[in-house]
Amino acid sequence: MKPSKIEPQMTGKRNKKKIDSPPVTKPHIPFPDRSEEPELPPEPCQHMQFLDCNSEVGRVIFECYHCKQGIISEYTGDPVMGEYKGRPSVIFTKIKCPNCEQTAIRLQAREVLSTTAIPSPWQE
Repeated sequence: MKPSKIEPQMTGKRNKKKIDSPPVTKPHIPFPDRSEEPELPPEPCQHMQFLDCNSEVGRVIFECYHCKQGIISEYTGDPVMGEYKGRPSVIFTKIKCPNCEQTAIRLQAREVLSTTAIPSPWQE
């Protein structure tokens, strides 16, 4: 006696495909040539290096954000906490560049003790 062959049943509107058919694959479409896209201009960044972080008086060497003048500053104290829109916020200490007189950097320090212009260590 042979066992009877079981055929898949297709009932209702949801089962229109055969159960045994292979899955449908989408054709591969390669990415368009990306060299045609315009390259974005570089965003400004600022070099900085913190020294003596664990000391009473810390030092930071950095470049002015605007004119890239090298600067070394000594600072002391924990950041001052203030309030902004009803929430606690750190009040930054602004350091002016001795070269261009604009804000060169904003530090999270209570007091800036000295600011000295130096040749930038990052200029090529």
